[in-house]
Order: sequence, then C-alpha cells, then structure tokens
Amino acid sequence: MKGLKRIYLFVLAVVLAVSVFAFVGCEKKEGKALSGSMKIVITPDTQTQATVIDVDLDGFTDKSTVEDVMKSLKKAGKLYYEGSSSVGTGLMLTAIGVEDGKYILDESNWILVCTSVEADFYETEEGSEFPAQKVEYEGMTLVQGAVGVSSLSICDGAVIYFTYWM
Repeated sequence: MKGLKRIYLFVLAVVLAVSVFAFVGCEKKEGKALSGSMKIVITPDTQTQATVIDVDLDGFTDKSTVEDVMKSLKKAGKLYYEGSSSVGTGLMLTAIGVEDGKYILDESNWILVCTSVEADFYETEEGSEFPAQKVEYEGMTLVQGAVGVSSLSICDGAVIYFTYWM
C-alpha cells in the first residue's frame, strides 16, 4: 500500500510539473508597433462617391486586425457598425456607416470586404464557379478577403473596402 501511495504521489508531481510548463508557450506575444496609415472605404457600389476614413496606425501592432481598427474608430465616434460575433466566424457585419443609425451598408444585402493586403486575398483558380470578388480603387485591385474582419491584417498603406456583394 505504501508503494502504491508513492507511485500516486510521483504521478501527481509529474502531472503538475508538466501542466506548469505546458502553458508557457501559449502566452499571446506582443506585436511590433505599426506606424503610418491605412484607409477604410465604404460604398454601396463603384458608381457612388465612397466614404473614406483615414486611420493613423499609431497604437496598433502587426498582430492587430481590421476589427481592432473598427472598434477604435467606433469608440472615437468615427465609425458605426452592427453585427454579431461568434467564436468560429468572428464578427459578421450587418451594417456599417459613419453616422449612428444612418448606415451606408445594411442588412438589405451581403456586405463584401475587399483588401489590398495580399496575404489575406481569397484566391480562386481561373474559371472557378465562385471567383474571388475584386474592385478597383485608386489604381489598385482590391480582392475579397479570405477571412473576416476579425482576422484581416492591417499594415501601412492598407485599404479595406466595404461594399455590397456584387
């Protein structure tokens, strides 16, 4: 019985030691501070004058996302949006605009998010049944994001373009 007790104590000590070290690598690392600026563009279609918000990236890091920028702009009263968040999909936008209650885009149609950040492009093969949506903005081709705003990257010079699904 005494030998069995020692084995239990030894196993318990090993389990505790392993659990202490198991979470050391899980700490979220601080990102590198960003500088420069990016743009948020909101328009219902390519013929309508776009609403453009210039965003100073001071205070954001390379780990920040478009959703972080949106939260900051909302707090400052420069952007208003509605949506729901879930663990699997992140923020699903249903409305976005620059005045509270007066949205440029709303739930009357799907909201498309395009980006200039190549790492986040939704890539499809030529002739695909569901090709990536693309828009032209100031000489740049912006491509539908492969992920939602909760995961879309930000960087100096980035353009994030909100419009209705085409």
